[in-house]
Amino acid sequence: MSKKPTIDPDPDVIRTAWTLIRHHGPKAMREATRQQNAMIQRGDAGKVNLWWSVGRAIQELRRTKRAPHEPLN
Repeated sequence: MSKKPTIDPDPDVIRTAWTLIRHHGPKAMREATRQQNAMIQRGDAGKVNLWWSVGRAIQELRRTKRAPHEPLN
């Protein structure tokens, strides 16, 4: 049984998440949420999903506790 990845493996999503972490530090998630809300107001469902994926990637990249069987990022 294969486990589904917890984040979108799209390299652009990962790069965007790392860029937000570098530029916004502890407020990176807040910035991703702000971008997602802007896309909601525009009515752009595709980009809402993209920013949701970026937010999930930020959470995963910043996570420090892992189960013994989990690989590192």
